[in-house]
Amino acid sequence: MQSLSSSTGASVAVVLLIGLSAVIATQSTARPQATAVDVDSVAHYGDNRSLWSRDRDRANQSVLRNQTTSSRALAATTDIPFNGPPEAVAEWNREQLGQFPQSGANESVYPASVTVTDGTYVRDAYVEIFTVQPSTVARLGPYRQPRYVAPDGELFATLDYRVAVPEGRRTDFDRVSWSLTDHEVSTVRLLVDGQEAATDENSQTPRLDYDLGAHAGTNHTLTVEANVTVTLERTHSWCTNRTGDGDCAQRASRTRTVTERVTVTDSRSVTEHRLDLYGFYGRYPNGDLGLAIFKSDPWLGYELPGGRIDGVWRFYSARDPAWDTMVTATGSGTTRSHSPIHPLQVSAFASKTGPTAAPPETVSIREVNGRTNDPPTLPSTVNLDVVDKPYTASFNQITRFETPNQTVEDVTARGLVRGVATDADPRLFTEVPIHRSNLTLTVLNETADTATVRITLTDATAGEPIETADIEGFVRLAGERVQTGPDGTVTKTVTRPPGTITASFEPAPWWLRTTGYVGDADTVSVQGPVLSAVRAVFRAGVPVGLFLLAVFLIDRITGMPVWPPWRGL
Repeated sequence: MQSLSSSTGASVAVVLLIGLSAVIATQSTARPQATAVDVDSVAHYGDNRSLWSRDRDRANQSVLRNQTTSSRALAATTDIPFNGPPEAVAEWNREQLGQFPQSGANESVYPASVTVTDGTYVRDAYVEIFTVQPSTVARLGPYRQPRYVAPDGELFATLDYRVAVPEGRRTDFDRVSWSLTDHEVSTVRLLVDGQEAATDENSQTPRLDYDLGAHAGTNHTLTVEANVTVTLERTHSWCTNRTGDGDCAQRASRTRTVTERVTVTDSRSVTEHRLDLYGFYGRYPNGDLGLAIFKSDPWLGYELPGGRIDGVWRFYSARDPAWDTMVTATGSGTTRSHSPIHPLQVSAFASKTGPTAAPPETVSIREVNGRTNDPPTLPSTVNLDVVDKPYTASFNQITRFETPNQTVEDVTARGLVRGVATDADPRLFTEVPIHRSNLTLTVLNETADTATVRITLTDATAGEPIETADIEGFVRLAGERVQTGPDGTVTKTVTRPPGTITASFEPAPWWLRTTGYVGDADTVSVQGPVLSAVRAVFRAGVPVGLFLLAVFLIDRITGMPVWPPWRGL
């Protein structure tokens, strides 16, 4: 048996991909854990420390000084979340599979977590799924953690076995001997829901491609089935003629071939990650694009040229601890050692950071809706800013883009699984016109304690009155909600404030109506006792002042002795 060799090119590719895999979203301090694995003890990890969220992090400054790059120094002391599934995980797993230990017919090497199968001659046989990629474990809550996979991808597995050749027996007149003539992995099959999807032959590290497009539903079972076949020869010789003194003078022999086939399997439940989007879009009066995009399952977000929306999800990569220890089994017993290979798995978690928009100057999140989930619990050696109270999964995201030249056709949605993305289909989106509104506030009557005002609300585009109850909106007047009637008006008496009265139209969300509106507001002043006095003085003082000014100018220009006008009194 021979393992696949790793290439230097793959290692270089891993290093290069790490720097481009994702943008660091946040940083969290991670504490050393007794159960964690020290990455420095893992062969070939190179500059991949940022992919290891289940490693033993350090705070020793001398360790930091020995790191060759700032990213390695950061990853040595903290776990690093990503804004998207890191691509370098796939390269890491491909390279790691090539490091699977070589073994011969006399020994079997397997992860300590595996249950092996014994036949008569085939012993310690197994097949174990190494990874399915691209895939992401979505840690939605404490118990709901589906493994999402791309509609098509690859499955890696390892398998091994040993052959127990029976001991022969020998007497003076009867002899039995055994010899191993052949052993092989005759067939490896990948089954999707019991149907054959791919095959491989005579490989300890099979790599099998799958395509879920031909299988109904989204929940599937991927099964690897391997047949191990061994062939032995049993030779039996016996004495057919003895001499007078008891020796054997003539012998006969018969050789027969013994073949045994042992089938081993391993399965994994997966959920196909699809991006079937639908929703609404509208153009704001100022040219901005409004988007309301819905998805029934968790998804990452969407983007337009020049803008991007990320939901509540962030990502990390961690090893599968089931592969931490390898067992080597021989005819004389078993030994355990640290595993030379460590498959990595991408996980998504709900972050305290929450949904984000970039750049914030031109992209804004209006609303996020979805199922309320209990917070998930991450492994004890993963220290990231996961939510610690019930959160809203971002299944529905409503946003506003400052992008007058683009529309829903330019939207690309991104999934939780690397490479899963789709362009929005305009046929699945409904356009909603968004109109301006015009609110006018008029004071009809005032008393010392109250003011009676009339609100007039119209569609600024169509010129028609707006009845707020009919569109599930309302007008907020002096802190209270009021509704306009069919003619778009409402008259209301309110307690007179000291200065001004404000009314504002707060429409229902545009994506919930056949016609959406942009709100409007108006403010009017009321007199109050002080203002009334000032107004009375102003009204009386201005005419008197103008009269006196005229008399003064006549006195100065004509020389007539008319100033001051009260001089003859």
